[in-house]
Amino acid sequence: MEADMPDRIRQMPLLDVAQLDMLREALDEDELQAMLSELPQTAMQAIDAIEQAVKTNDLDGARRAAHVLKGVASSFGAARLAEMAREIELDMATIDRVAACVPELIATVERTAAAFSGGVRPADHVAS
Repeated sequence: MEADMPDRIRQMPLLDVAQLDMLREALDEDELQAMLSELPQTAMQAIDAIEQAVKTNDLDGARRAAHVLKGVASSFGAARLAEMAREIELDMATIDRVAACVPELIATVERTAAAFSGGVRPADHVAS
């Protein structure tokens, strides 16, 4: 299956600097890093729900799980992941299109986690 995520999303910044700055103002650096380290597990739970929906041909279930992923990613400042989830939730018309995106969702979670584990700096907002 060919990936079905639009190029405009692939070229988006991984991180939302404004959201991360807001988190940084509310938390000390250790608390921020501890919170950001939770993203992979939390995001993967939503992606697992998307995969389960794909297996049962449940487009509405995939959309609901994508909505959860969008909220989690937005809260964590994971801009590209949030936009990918939004695309699934609102714009994908078939379960096959959703299924085609799952590997890219997982890869984006991994890239985002890597950016977070390296410490979040203002320069991290660039696309990768």
